[in-house]
Amino acid sequence: MPHLRNRHLLSQIQKSARFWPVTGVLGLRQCGKSTLLNAILKLPNQVTLDDQDALEDAQISAKNFLAKLDTPLVIDEVQKVPALFDAIKYNVDRNREPGKYFLTGSSSFSAKIGIRESLTGRIGLHYLYPLTLAEAHRKDFSTKRAAALHSEKCRFPQAQAFEQLASGGLPMPLFTRNPEERRSFFTNWLETSIIRDAARAHGARYNPDIAWSVLRQMGTVLAEGEIPTLKHFKQGSRSLRKYLQTLEDIFLLQKLNPHDASVAHEVWLPTDTGIAAHLMGGTMGEGRSLSLGRIFVLKEIRAVAEYSGKRIQPLYYKSARGSPVDLIWSGIPIKISVSSKSQVAYDERALSAAMNRLKAKAALLAWAHDGIELDKHGISHVPWTFWS
Repeated sequence: MPHLRNRHLLSQIQKSARFWPVTGVLGLRQCGKSTLLNAILKLPNQVTLDDQDALEDAQISAKNFLAKLDTPLVIDEVQKVPALFDAIKYNVDRNREPGKYFLTGSSSFSAKIGIRESLTGRIGLHYLYPLTLAEAHRKDFSTKRAAALHSEKCRFPQAQAFEQLASGGLPMPLFTRNPEERRSFFTNWLETSIIRDAARAHGARYNPDIAWSVLRQMGTVLAEGEIPTLKHFKQGSRSLRKYLQTLEDIFLLQKLNPHDASVAHEVWLPTDTGIAAHLMGGTMGEGRSLSLGRIFVLKEIRAVAEYSGKRIQPLYYKSARGSPVDLIWSGIPIKISVSSKSQVAYDERALSAAMNRLKAKAALLAWAHDGIELDKHGISHVPWTFWS
């Protein structure tokens, strides 16, 4: 496979399989979950519920379905047959052998209470992000980068980050050089996600037109460089929250909760820059660049933390008057910028205000330039690739 890449989550999965009877790998559809477990980890027994015959067999009797298959066993897209979780629980409780089942899913297992209860105390659960810059360029993983502030040297120039913005980190669009093929991929990928995956995750009274409307509105907001909040959408709050939750459950969107000191409410962003670029359309401008920079940096940070076994939930911060600070990580405010070096003062003021409010001793301005600079007021300027 010419585009096969080692995934930095591998060591965490191997650790999990030595302790837990069930290991789960969640992530966007086609982000590489099955490839990780089969081509990289080389697990011999695999069945996918994308196969209609296997799906129907599992639906008839989940218990009999498992009885026909040898372990260790990979079950791809297991969320399509919820009864499998109780059947796996039954087998595990009879013989709690580590590394018995490996489950992948392109929607959240915890979205349904029954599934969550079946897995409790039996599963090591992991999240696979779209390919990071280091994975795409076959660089080794470094746990030292899993900190807001670290002393490692940057391994990538900004130009390499810019190259990945439009394609994102899903393997197929990342490795194609044909823009038309990339557009076709995202068009078809989104259609399947909205028509099939979101419908399954949402349940009764799902309307794909509303989901499409939410995504179109999000693309418009992102193109302006804004961070989407509830106020940016025309749907009523109750219905809107339900659809945003559905898009979270299939990992198309990610939610950032507000810091306790923030005046803002929660915000939502796409999980992949390629998806975001497709939703925005048009040519690259300052607003589009800023939105893609936010999504890229957030993905790199969350991935390096997850793959180090230090899963984080970054928080969003906004003061009553200042511009937003994109995330707070370990008490350190981080703001993503596309400003020129001579025009970063406005961004620095927002960080200074956040530092004062949060009593932080340091802050980071992730700017679209190479090199690291330490400001005398405690604000370090780092490139978007600082955590890559």
